[in-house]
Amino acid sequence: MKIEKDNLIYGACIIAAFFLFFINISYFSNNQQIFSVLNIVALLTGFGIPFSIKYQKTKTMNEIERRFPTFLNDITNNIKTGMSLPQAIRAVKDNNYGPLSKYVKDIYAKLDWGIDFETVLLDFAEKVKSKTIKRSVMAIIETHRSGGKIGDALTAVAESQQLIENIKKERRTAIYGQMINGYVIFFVFLGVMFAMSKFLLPMLGGLPEAQTQEAFNTLFRNMVIIQGLFSGLAIGKMSEGSVFAGFKHSLILLIVGYSIFSII
Repeated sequence: MKIEKDNLIYGACIIAAFFLFFINISYFSNNQQIFSVLNIVALLTGFGIPFSIKYQKTKTMNEIERRFPTFLNDITNNIKTGMSLPQAIRAVKDNNYGPLSKYVKDIYAKLDWGIDFETVLLDFAEKVKSKTIKRSVMAIIETHRSGGKIGDALTAVAESQQLIENIKKERRTAIYGQMINGYVIFFVFLGVMFAMSKFLLPMLGGLPEAQTQEAFNTLFRNMVIIQGLFSGLAIGKMSEGSVFAGFKHSLILLIVGYSIFSII
């Protein structure tokens, strides 16, 4: 069974993070500064690197989806001038479609080798791994099988895809303010916890042994970690429609909050 390269990287990062946690707990638990720094490094290693790779792949896929309607429109315009489908694709294969360009060249090369049009499109959809593009490809294939005009099918799919992209853009614009509010709320919460830890508790004085300042600092730090995790997930869900997208926000909030309580 073939193991994907990304899965190997994810596994290596998680193992390295556990190793760092083990070393940290075994040798540096009494040194708060080093202990805190190594915890942050382990967190970045175990979660930051995998999520960065995953996020970059998601970002690339989103860019491909954004460029796909332009690609279809260019092909349609060439077909309207009297070109065949392979000729239309050949005419646009050197256009700049960002991360989609390599797939365009691959589509043309396979059509030029004589591979069936439907097979080429299905292979393209499988490689891109985008549900939106896969639905568009299936619509094109169904039209092709039914004997409809391929140019009309490409136009309809391009318009549908462009409409989806416009809706996504409008949603991001509308939700941007809420995303900023999410960050502001977290930093206000962080400021309150920090002020209570560094200023209010020392002013009280005379606390019983079970309620020392260190115990309260740990409690406040844990509250900040929980708040940062779930605030980030909520921000990602609101702004990008995906809880997974919120992990990058959670990572930022967790590192900032943990650093303030553990290092400063």
